[in-house]
Amino acid sequence: MRLTMLALLFFWLVLDVIILASFMYMPVLRDEEAFFGVRVSPEVYHGPGRRILHRYWFWLVVTFLEVEAIGLLVSIYRFQLPYARIASVLLLTSAGIIFYLIFYRQVKPFEIVDQRQRFASSLKVRHLGDYTSIALEVVIGALTVLPSLALIYYYPELPGRIPVHWNWRFEPDRWADKSFGTVFFLPIIAIYLQGLFLLIKHGLLQVKMTLPAEHAEEYFRYKEESLNMNMKLMDRVRILMAVLKGTLALNIIFSAIERFSSLRGIIAVTVIATTSLLLILGAYYGHRLVVINRNLKAVAGRVYVQRETDAAHWYGGGLFYYNREDPALFVEKLVGLGYTLNLANKRVYIYLLYLVGLPLLVGWAVKSL
Repeated sequence: MRLTMLALLFFWLVLDVIILASFMYMPVLRDEEAFFGVRVSPEVYHGPGRRILHRYWFWLVVTFLEVEAIGLLVSIYRFQLPYARIASVLLLTSAGIIFYLIFYRQVKPFEIVDQRQRFASSLKVRHLGDYTSIALEVVIGALTVLPSLALIYYYPELPGRIPVHWNWRFEPDRWADKSFGTVFFLPIIAIYLQGLFLLIKHGLLQVKMTLPAEHAEEYFRYKEESLNMNMKLMDRVRILMAVLKGTLALNIIFSAIERFSSLRGIIAVTVIATTSLLLILGAYYGHRLVVINRNLKAVAGRVYVQRETDAAHWYGGGLFYYNREDPALFVEKLVGLGYTLNLANKRVYIYLLYLVGLPLLVGWAVKSL
C-alpha cells in the first residue's frame, strides 16, 4: 500500500512539474517577439523584461511549493490522494493563468508595433491525404476497434463483478457490477479520442499562415515543416493512445477470466512502454519544434509575424484569439508551441460541443460504477 501511494505521488508530482515548466517557459518561447504575448524591443527583453520574468518565476515557484506541500499533507494524513492531487492540478493551472495575466499587464506598456512591416500570403492548398495514409488509418482503426470486439465476444463469460481499477502492480483493487458502462467505457473513450484527433487534424489543414514579405520562401518552408512535425506527433500519439486504451480495455478480460490471468504481465509491460513512449515523443518533438524555430530565426530574423489588425484580437497576453473578421479556424499560437482556435469562428462550436462530450462520458462511467 505504501509503495502504491509513493508511486501515485510521484506520478502526480511529475504532472505538476510539467505544468509549472509550461507556465515558466511560455512567456519566453518566442523571445522578444511575444514576451508575455507582447512584442518588445531586445533592450526591454534583456533589461526590465528579465526582472519582470524573474518575479513571475519567483511567484510561480513559491505557489508550486505551497500547493505541493498542502497536497502532500492532505494525501498522507487524510488519505485523500485523488481529490488532493486533482485539486493541486487545478490550483496550479489557475494560479499560473492569474500570474501570467498579472505580469502581462506589466509588460504591455513596453509594446512596440512595426507598422511598416509588409506581408505575403501562402497560396498552398493542403489535403488530408498529404498528411496521412490509408495504411496508418487502418492500423489505428484496428487498434481502436479490436479491443471492443474482444469485450463483446467475452462479455457473457465476464463475472457479475469486474475489476475497474488496478494498482501500480496492475492488480485489481476496485470492483464494480458488470454493466455496459463498466465494460465498454475505455473502448468508447478510445473511439472518442480518435475522433477528436481527426477533427483537430482536419482543422489544422486550413491553418492560417501569414508570411513576411522578406524571406517569405524560407519562412514558409520552416512553417510548413513545423506543421508537418505537429501532424506527425499527432499521428504517433494516436497510435500510442489506441494501444494504451486498448490494452487497458483488454485488462478487464485478463483480470476477470482466470484462464487469461497469465497475460497480465503483457498488460503491465505494454502500459509502461506506451506511457514512456508518450513522454519521450513529447520531449523529442518539442525539441524538434524548438530547433525549427531557432533555424527560422537565424534565416528570417523572426519566428512569428502577424498583421496589426490580427494583433489587436489577442487577449489575455496571447492566450485567446477572437477575431470575427478572420475566417481562419486555427491560427498559430502567439505564445507557446502549436496552434489555437479562433474563438470568433462559428465552426469553433463544433469543437466545443465535441469537447463537452468528455466530461459527459466520464460522468456516465462514474455513475455506472
